[in-house]
Amino acid sequence: MTKLFSLSAIALLTSLSTVATAASLDVHGDIKINGKTVIDAEGNVIQDQSHLINIDDYANAAANRVVTLAAPVGENGIVSTYKITYDETGREYKQEEFSDSKLVWSTTWENRTTTPLAQKRTTLSHWGENPITTTYQDEFTTSSSYPLAQIGVSMTRADIYTSEVLATNDPKSSVGEITNSSDYQKLTIVDETSFKLGDTTIEECIIVTYNASWRNHTIQPEWGPIKTLQQVDEFRTFCKGYGLVQFGDYKATSAE
Repeated sequence: MTKLFSLSAIALLTSLSTVATAASLDVHGDIKINGKTVIDAEGNVIQDQSHLINIDDYANAAANRVVTLAAPVGENGIVSTYKITYDETGREYKQEEFSDSKLVWSTTWENRTTTPLAQKRTTLSHWGENPITTTYQDEFTTSSSYPLAQIGVSMTRADIYTSEVLATNDPKSSVGEITNSSDYQKLTIVDETSFKLGDTTIEECIIVTYNASWRNHTIQPEWGPIKTLQQVDEFRTFCKGYGLVQFGDYKATSAE
């Protein structure tokens, strides 16, 4: 004999179904699972970011730190060194390149502001007979940062800005000249690692592959169109508290 639900039972099930469909859960505060917040008090879903890496934690250094990097002595016997100086916030303030202790190139960033987003930038080139120094005022339309990173995933940041020449002794430039510029940098974290600096082993470091728009060079053959030479990615190593400690053939030899 086939058994059927009674009308009262069907009514009860229908009632429960209706209530379940219309039900809501009103929580005042965070929702947690095993002590970890998964939805905050504002209703935002909290994703687990424990596996993600903040590039700034590695690219910046301890306040006022100066890191010196050196390349192997070349066949010509020239000793090439590179010095990076960080400001009181741990951000890069100056980069300097030396050839046999002679300063041949440098860039300094000063007067950084957020409203407007701007900076004063001074470059020096002393590869020729006389040093060429130019100071710019950079005004940014945008200056993005790297997102939180995951090993093996490529990331890009960019700057779009105008540069006005404030002072120069470059015969190819003039005070008041304004140029529009756009630069990008891209990197991929390869692995977490350690780095040996003298007698110190720095444990919290990352190895990345790195490239940037300014590493590319434009040439025009005697016959033919202008060509852009794309530079291959280079390996770089960054360490917490020390910033950049290795790029290309250069490796950190001291940190003050």
